[in-house]
Amino acid sequence: MRALLVQSPATSPWVPRRQWEPPSVAMATIAGQIDNHDVKVADMVVWRKQAVPRYLQVLREFKPDVVGFTSMTFQYDTTIGFAYLTKQFDSQIRTVLGGYHATLFSENIAAGPDANFWDFLVRGEGDFAFGELLNSIEADGKGMENILGLTYKEEDRFRHNPARPLEDLDKIRIPARDKRLANGFHMYFRRADVIETSRGCLHLCNFCSIREMYGRSFRLFPLDRVLADIEDAYSRGARHIFCTDDNITLDMDRFEQLCDGVIRLKLKNLIFTTQASPIGFAHRPDVPRKMAQAGFVSIFLGIENVSVKNLRTMNKPNTLDTIERGVAALQKEDIIVIAGIINGLPDDDPESIRENYQFIKKMRIASVMDQIMTPYPKTPLREEMLKDERIANLSDFRWYDGYFSNVRTQQLSPEELNFVRWKIRREVVGMWRATKADWKFFKGYTYVWEFGFRYIVWLNERLLELLFGVEGRYKLQMRQFLQLNDFGIEIPGRQRADSYHPVYGSNQDPYRDTRWSLLKQRLPFAWRKRLTTGPASADSAFLAR
Repeated sequence: MRALLVQSPATSPWVPRRQWEPPSVAMATIAGQIDNHDVKVADMVVWRKQAVPRYLQVLREFKPDVVGFTSMTFQYDTTIGFAYLTKQFDSQIRTVLGGYHATLFSENIAAGPDANFWDFLVRGEGDFAFGELLNSIEADGKGMENILGLTYKEEDRFRHNPARPLEDLDKIRIPARDKRLANGFHMYFRRADVIETSRGCLHLCNFCSIREMYGRSFRLFPLDRVLADIEDAYSRGARHIFCTDDNITLDMDRFEQLCDGVIRLKLKNLIFTTQASPIGFAHRPDVPRKMAQAGFVSIFLGIENVSVKNLRTMNKPNTLDTIERGVAALQKEDIIVIAGIINGLPDDDPESIRENYQFIKKMRIASVMDQIMTPYPKTPLREEMLKDERIANLSDFRWYDGYFSNVRTQQLSPEELNFVRWKIRREVVGMWRATKADWKFFKGYTYVWEFGFRYIVWLNERLLELLFGVEGRYKLQMRQFLQLNDFGIEIPGRQRADSYHPVYGSNQDPYRDTRWSLLKQRLPFAWRKRLTTGPASADSAFLAR
């Protein structure tokens, strides 16, 4: 069998493009478990501007029998478009959907209008399930009923096999990076790749859907396998590796062992980025020194919120003291902290949102990935929000990417929340300013930004605000972000069950917006009265690093 694994080109506005385009580790890992079929990986993150023609070219040249897609919920609209293109190209190609959306929404997809685009759904981990499916297809469907976690068509109706248990990570081989069709993956001007050292999380955060994929579990890949994975990525040119674990520091002793192992590898000019909670570093402030020695130069830290009440609402174990001690331990070793914060809690108003950004600035954190609380499917938070009637957008999942507002607070409507977050961030955080650690580890990117691009951006922002005002600048930037994943794929006869516009809170489709239509329509609230005006930063231009 010839099988193509496809990673969606859809991305979120708070994940910067051009600076940050790493590959999918999941697709390459699945390919790495299959020896008896010809499997290729089309990771379209670096094909965004030419995603459709490049994908059709792959179909023509590779001629796959099976195409497997993975999709998070916000990517599903894009993914269904590429599934449609696949069936249009050759209706005999079998299409498979896996990942979070297939796992969370298998019954809805199987019973809904999109069922015609899919032949199979893989629920849960697909490391071995996809290979088992290829074997069954090659054998004319023999044994398909025994593939755990598989949903498949039987006489034009979908049948759901029992759920698949979590895989034994000891049995999963390293990713087959040689099967990738795309290249040019990078992070801040350095060739990049991705590894995972563990899966799962034991925390009970009520906004997270990871438990629907892994349950409340934490599994570790064998350390030898992780180090071999790093060496493989390095041998293929990677000099910046992102560890995609949900919480790599849940076991600090294990994380320290990983750092020791990386140090022993003695791989020159290799750096790492990872994501974690501040809790581990607050309790083990000695570990960041070992991290720095191993080449960990930046970390996405789940600060989430600085309100004690809001942290309690999210079931987060963080405290302000924990956050401050964790950040301080990392900054002491010149490790770049990228703050992850979440706005849009039930009691949030402009002042509490401003407090989040002021705390980040006080901690001397220059890079921020700020999300708005999103009611992801199957999460406890969604059920709570449904009961409280706080969800304005129930089913237009294009905007469930963490950036756009889909919910209201007690003080702010969804469209007000979207605007208030945008404006306060501009005032308090402003444009990104390089830290000493940025100059140390990312000289090329930092030089280009500090001595060139930042002035172009500053001038552009000033001119646009002068021409269109603050409200106009906001709407123009939202149009850019809202149409980020519009790849122009029209599916005849397919209608959205619901459309939602995060700027206006209406049922308009943002893909239909023009610059003029956005500019001439006023925001449906008096934003000047809503905001507690603070001194604007001299560098007020928005830039998410």
